[in-house]
Amino acid sequence: MRTTASLVCEHLEFVGGRSTAAGKSGSDPSPWSIATTYKGDKFDYCTMTRSASGLGVTFVRNQDGLLLLLDSSKWKLERGKAYTVRLAVGSHSVDAKALAETKGVTIAFADRSFNERLRTASMLDVRAEGATLHVPLDKSALALDRLESCFEKNGREGIEANPFVAPSRKP
Repeated sequence: MRTTASLVCEHLEFVGGRSTAAGKSGSDPSPWSIATTYKGDKFDYCTMTRSASGLGVTFVRNQDGLLLLLDSSKWKLERGKAYTVRLAVGSHSVDAKALAETKGVTIAFADRSFNERLRTASMLDVRAEGATLHVPLDKSALALDRLESCFEKNGREGIEANPFVAPSRKP
């Protein structure tokens, strides 16, 4: 969870000191932007980002799996506190923890079957004690595929490999 806290802190403050490469083409009708983030010369993670009704929405794919970052300039949260939330897509739901920073939260998506349902859902509801946040997922199936491809492609680049052997085999 320490890695998650560091990631959200870095993300919400600004991506300063890191290089990012956007992955959205001009012909892409998706509301999502895909970006690759490096720490120095080393690949760190990929993001899928959009905003909706004053809510910043970022899915992060890193070594730990899939994370959701939600932020709003209107929020005043207790930094370091873990809020209990219920994530719902359609009739399927799971309990999760939202780790808070001042203006945003990070939620780890640990349930694989729930993560697969994200691909076909049009809306993700994040139910907290004070409100339900509606996260639009329109055109997210393709964007989630692109996010996973980004992670797989860039995660492999840092691994020293024999270029004369197929990636699935080792010398």
